[in-house]
Amino acid sequence: MRKSTLITIALLGLIVAVAGVVGSTWAPRSTGPARIDAVKTFSQRLDEAQVRAMSTAQWVAVARDNSIVVLNSWDFRLIPVLKRANPKVQIWVYKDLSGIRSDDCTTRSGDCGSCGPGVADSDYLSSGLGYCWVRRNHPDWLLATRGSGQPLRFRGYRQTWETDYGNPAYQRQWVRDVLADIHVHGWDGVEIDNALTRADAYGVAAKYPSDAAVQAATFSALKTIGPALHAAGVASVFNVGYATLFPQLWQRWLSPVDGLEQEFYLSYSTRPNAVGTAWSAYEDEVSSCAARHKSCWFHTGEYSTAVTSQTRTYALASYLLATDGHQFLAVGDTGPETLQPRLVLGARVSVMYQTGAIWRRYFTGGIAVTNPSASTSIVSLGGTYVGGNGRPVTTLNLRPASGAVLRIDQDPPVGQR
Repeated sequence: MRKSTLITIALLGLIVAVAGVVGSTWAPRSTGPARIDAVKTFSQRLDEAQVRAMSTAQWVAVARDNSIVVLNSWDFRLIPVLKRANPKVQIWVYKDLSGIRSDDCTTRSGDCGSCGPGVADSDYLSSGLGYCWVRRNHPDWLLATRGSGQPLRFRGYRQTWETDYGNPAYQRQWVRDVLADIHVHGWDGVEIDNALTRADAYGVAAKYPSDAAVQAATFSALKTIGPALHAAGVASVFNVGYATLFPQLWQRWLSPVDGLEQEFYLSYSTRPNAVGTAWSAYEDEVSSCAARHKSCWFHTGEYSTAVTSQTRTYALASYLLATDGHQFLAVGDTGPETLQPRLVLGARVSVMYQTGAIWRRYFTGGIAVTNPSASTSIVSLGGTYVGGNGRPVTTLNLRPASGAVLRIDQDPPVGQR
């Protein structure tokens, strides 16, 4: 779950055709007094080398084409740059919930080592707490590996050490330290990574040896940290791993927090991975957030530019079926290229509903339609829409795990309300 590569996430390429139907060149059309909603997107910029390489013009594009941009703590100086480009953009800080890093020190190399005399934690941390502070003041907050009894390093991230995220004292200190960073530097919110659900996510801790123990510890952290940040006027979202493996976990964990993040919505690779009941599990997450008006985040695909156009539009159409406008979407790792115009379909005029294998939803300016089955389906749209070639479209041939988002230049069918 912890992301150490550049994650530039926006709608670049989302309005790409599925089966040659949806074009990316349409401009929003006036639909009278109806309120027009754009798809909300978020962008995470966490790779230090990529951040240093970006130009001012690229940062301006990022700010203008996203609702939320996430940065590391040490990149707070970019906040005014982004705010000047788009006063409405929110700039959030990344923080790890369940790990601390031993390469966040003020030494020349950044390595904290054994935290000897004169070694100090950096003022800018990707974790909630400093590694040396924990070692000196609460070494008991470093979880031991089951079997060896040694401090647990994250598997795959050798500089990150698992902490006792289920400990109420740790949770309170986490809140204090993170709020201090937020208030000093003016962050609008905090993306909280590694809300763990599995005992073996990074190695099994002796204190939390089962999935049930891990989930109880994480949920206790959500119940402490979520309300504390909310009371302080700080928005937050918790990145939950493997949520669809545990029925109703997502819905239960929504209660105490502002929002949750699904890091691999419908796809954990370059192509769609979810159809049938798997698609329904992911879609239930969006629906649950919409029902409670929670600002949840949904990222699709691996962090790569190779994420296919089918995956992008499958995610976009599926997201549009269930969102109430409070959720945020992201796909792949598009890099710092200039972003495409955002998609605008207008106000929602129907709920999502199913006809055969196909799900659809109507808007004042278009339609979102998805085939989450394992078979190709021919879809009658119930009206005339504009295809990518500018010609009228009344039916679609949708292959498995695909979707389409079409605009209309006349009054759309209402469908089932």
